[in-house]
Amino acid sequence: MRTVHRRPARWSLVVPVVAACAAATLAGPPAAQAGPGCPAGAIMNVVAHQDDDLLFLSPDLLHDVQANRCVRTVFVTAGDAGRDGTYWGGRETGARAAYAQMAGVADTWTQADAGISGHPIPVFTLTGKPTVSLAFLRLPDGYPGGTGHPNTGSQSLQKLWLNDIPSMTSLGAGASSYSRAGLISTLAGLMAAYQPTAVNTQDHAGGFGDGDHSDHHGAAYFAQAAEQAYVGSPTFTGYHDYKIKNYPANLGSADVAAKSAAFFAYGQYDDGACTSLPTCAGYDYPAFLQRQYRVLGPNLARTATVTATSQDIGSGQTAAKAVDGVVAGWPDDPTREWATVYGGVGTQLTLSWPGPRTVRRVVLYDRPNPNDQITGGTLLFSDGTSTAVGALDNGGGPTEIVLPAAKTVTSVKLTVTGVGGGTVNVGLAEVEVFGNAGP
Repeated sequence: MRTVHRRPARWSLVVPVVAACAAATLAGPPAAQAGPGCPAGAIMNVVAHQDDDLLFLSPDLLHDVQANRCVRTVFVTAGDAGRDGTYWGGRETGARAAYAQMAGVADTWTQADAGISGHPIPVFTLTGKPTVSLAFLRLPDGYPGGTGHPNTGSQSLQKLWLNDIPSMTSLGAGASSYSRAGLISTLAGLMAAYQPTAVNTQDHAGGFGDGDHSDHHGAAYFAQAAEQAYVGSPTFTGYHDYKIKNYPANLGSADVAAKSAAFFAYGQYDDGACTSLPTCAGYDYPAFLQRQYRVLGPNLARTATVTATSQDIGSGQTAAKAVDGVVAGWPDDPTREWATVYGGVGTQLTLSWPGPRTVRRVVLYDRPNPNDQITGGTLLFSDGTSTAVGALDNGGGPTEIVLPAAKTVTSVKLTVTGVGGGTVNVGLAEVEVFGNAGP
């Protein structure tokens, strides 16, 4: 995680300050192996940055470590934020310190290689609790908007996922390149070697540009694709990221204290984090530490066939762009939006599935420009029922329509019934459809 926003300090829970953790001791490079015998289960976490697991996958992560399950966390990016190896190396040190703290053992590790041909990937195993291990792919940080940083060639997971770049090159000694297919294959290979009973990741249902960090979605998309390519049958769970600060606090005091202690152990090695409640004041970290929310279901829109009464083929703003997983559009990349050609009231967009789907919630994102706006609409479902849609956020933020009860349908059609006065080409940046009412 990076780009943590300040907010008024409202958290008063007392958590003991964590004592300084000793630096990890790294032994030589024995051949990498899958985790030791795991009668309690083997968990593989795939996350973008070195604190994402601590902030968003915990306390589930914490409980897995404490229950003596085998836990391997794969960090897809270096979390470098465009900075040098001293910084991102410190973040790796912080990750090791956090896991040692959760395990209650000395911060001493052995290092090996993951054994993926052509891709040197260091794997660190906790000496005092060898059921715990960490792997680092060290791909460049993509920045919140997916732009990447000039210092690392403006590479990002978002660009790789969307096929905007052919490959990404990892940082540090033994750097190697990954194509889109190659990264999926590598993650699937890590799963095959480790044989997890559960794969956990970040928000695989949200879309690029929805306010989350692009790397969070990118890591989750690649993790999901790898899990689907892997021949095993682990459970697959995603976790919400930045947006949880807007949800009710849902963790007990013991979990908050333990989750915070692990994060504060990490924070001693990251100058962008914090190490105690006083140093966290004014940031979003306290909100994250009091919450954990799992992604309750997939975005059904991503598998729908999309048709529209109008689309701008010449500009590439076709109906399919309404379900491409990219919420952002203008001014960054208008081609990621669905736009009509002089469409207004009466314009329709239809999502269809080959079989019945359970629908409870629809999320609409208006085109994020100051002129074109949907101010009213109707959602018509294949069962003949309908629901009204109010004015969409003209800035492109989400407008959620939560149905009173779930519907089993094969299609949903949006008909525009009202537009803003400056509207020329009505459309949407994105549509999301879920089978649940949300957190």
